[in-house]
Amino acid sequence: MAAPDSRAERVAQARRSVLAVAAHDAATLVVGGADRLAWLNGLVTCDLVRRNDDEARYGLVVGRTGRVIVDLAVVVAAADVLLTLPATAVDALRVHLDHYLVMEDAVVTPGEGYESWWLHGPRSAQVLAAAREAGAAGGLLDRTGLGGALVVTPPAHSGAARDAIARAVAVAGGAIGDDEAWEALRLERAVPRFGVDFDDKSYPQEAALEKVAVSFNKGCYLGQEVVCMLELRGHVKRKLTALVFDTPVVPARHAEVVDDRGEALGEITSAALSPTLGVAVGLAMVKRSHSEPGALVRVGGACAKVVERPA
Repeated sequence: MAAPDSRAERVAQARRSVLAVAAHDAATLVVGGADRLAWLNGLVTCDLVRRNDDEARYGLVVGRTGRVIVDLAVVVAAADVLLTLPATAVDALRVHLDHYLVMEDAVVTPGEGYESWWLHGPRSAQVLAAAREAGAAGGLLDRTGLGGALVVTPPAHSGAARDAIARAVAVAGGAIGDDEAWEALRLERAVPRFGVDFDDKSYPQEAALEKVAVSFNKGCYLGQEVVCMLELRGHVKRKLTALVFDTPVVPARHAEVVDDRGEALGEITSAALSPTLGVAVGLAMVKRSHSEPGALVRVGGACAKVVERPA
């Protein structure tokens, strides 16, 4: 476990330089075939067609009911499309993709031995460039609002790319982070995690991902009608909400969130001590009526304020 001052320094480096974090809990699927891009574009919420060559995309795969199957990041490489997603959801996604692969020229295979790195911070682009020169694929992708990128490396280049990332991070004055540093950063920047803050029972709007993972201007995709209807009518009953507490005591996951009268509103999905603020921050799934910034809630004996982004 990283010392508190070490974690604080790594989070600070994501703000001023770059924090590189190996995605140990991620898996890769490789999609090939002549129809790979058009086929995938009809199955994800993000727009894979209207993008710059140096961009990756973050999006969701949703079912016909509009509920999330998984979130994923998409890198369009020269010969393949690379999907980075939580390893726990790989089997479910493969079954889903196979179901909708009929006459298209596309094939989905496991990316055995692939490595993924998340880069966070304003100097992520130069680290991405160094990784690409070492044989990695990747693209600019900002999950935190601080700048960012995703690097995906095939097995043949993983060692060289790993070394290139380390050198470029050092030159940029950044740091290699660990899971604890990323957890603190993601909660400071209100980045939800699949399987923790939302799951396959959630709608995109409930997970507060409609602005970052959904294109409302692209063509049709599976589940679009439900997702768009929810956006137009605003009828989700609960919403993932960022909280800043008035104490450094970190609430437990699933701790009950209540209003000032003690009425149940929802529960904490994840929380951590913010190195930047010196108090606890977290995400909670609460009633939509209490999800607007400025609302005050209580968890145990602590008071918390709803914010757009903690820090």
